[in-house]
Amino acid sequence: MRIRFPLPVLCLLPIPALMAQEEQGEFCVHAPHDQLCATFPQDVPEFSEFFEYMVISGAAQEPFDRHAWQAFVALNWPEIEPQTDQLGWRDFPRRDAVLGRETAQCAEQAAQAEVIITDFAQSDGHPLVDRHGNYILYETRLNPVVADHIHAENLHNAEGHANPVNFPHGRDADNPASILFKSAWTVLEAPSDDYITAQGLIIVPPEQSLTGAPLCLEVTLGLVGMHIVTKVESGNGDEWIWATFEHRANAPIAADARDINAIYGNNLFPQGCIAPDSPPDRLLYDATLSTPANTPPAAAALWSATPPYAVDDTGTPLPPSQVVRCWDIFAPTQATNARWQAELFGTPLEHYMLISAQWRGANASPYIEHGELPRFLSNVTMETYIQTHRDGTCLGCHAEATTSAGAFSDFTFVLREVPE
Repeated sequence: MRIRFPLPVLCLLPIPALMAQEEQGEFCVHAPHDQLCATFPQDVPEFSEFFEYMVISGAAQEPFDRHAWQAFVALNWPEIEPQTDQLGWRDFPRRDAVLGRETAQCAEQAAQAEVIITDFAQSDGHPLVDRHGNYILYETRLNPVVADHIHAENLHNAEGHANPVNFPHGRDADNPASILFKSAWTVLEAPSDDYITAQGLIIVPPEQSLTGAPLCLEVTLGLVGMHIVTKVESGNGDEWIWATFEHRANAPIAADARDINAIYGNNLFPQGCIAPDSPPDRLLYDATLSTPANTPPAAAALWSATPPYAVDDTGTPLPPSQVVRCWDIFAPTQATNARWQAELFGTPLEHYMLISAQWRGANASPYIEHGELPRFLSNVTMETYIQTHRDGTCLGCHAEATTSAGAFSDFTFVLREVPE
């Protein structure tokens, strides 16, 4: 049974935690700490289960933001050292491969693809269309720790779904963390130095194709969003750490964007998220359009065989989505982003930013339903339309995840479908 202290209005990290933070350094988990490295951070040693927060201070958030950036760099190390043999997320097996759901369609092209896309919609079922008329695309991967556990516990078969799931915790290099990884991609006309890129294959089944014929589309992809979810030993790490990154050119900040700690009130966005005056064009925002912000496409979403790929059932291109960010990025996180972006100057990674790293650091309450901090966290490329909803929270949403048999699935939805 965990002991909980009364909730303070504001709680800073204790001196021992601050000392541990200084000892761990910023850019690498091992010496020399002031240089970038490909080592994934397996734990957050400052993460204590004995401190509870109502609002977040910079000192409380900093270890989680540092962990997120170290993880992002480690998983994308080939963008910094192209000749490396450490492939980061490219070494992670795809969800469909682990669970035995690979399709025979496009098998020949799939053998050559770095990223294979079969997901075209967000978790709420709606697609997202960029300003070039193409869908934002999604791929989910599981690191070898998760993949091995799924097979060891027979979770790739229906009979393994009856019991609660408990993936391994991370502590150190000898006890690596369970990692879930989801990426969001845009179709590029050509490789770009401003993006992390990959050669992609889009597998479109007949029912989603405009002509009714299956499609195998070979494209160049640019990374626009990334979830990194890590299960660690320290603190409340059994509820995972939820880090999310975006490309800096995705979307503008709403005119009525709320601060990360401004979570108190019955209606946080009474007028919705309002677009700012005269924002510059972004991948997911066209200043010449008057479409209401953060509104899903109204028409049926199908695939054309040629770009622009997003069309309705008459073959008419779908209008681009107008996306604005409803929650401002925490000022200390913005400062952390600036330090990392400067360190990553000259690489594609300098064009990305941490939105936040979410962790379980509060007691459950009507305002913080699952104890997650920050209370609201969403990636505009993956949770566009639920930013203002009560379930617009990574940890809080995934706390309800179950297997196909209804058992607790350890905060992941990858086991919600009955294996074939």
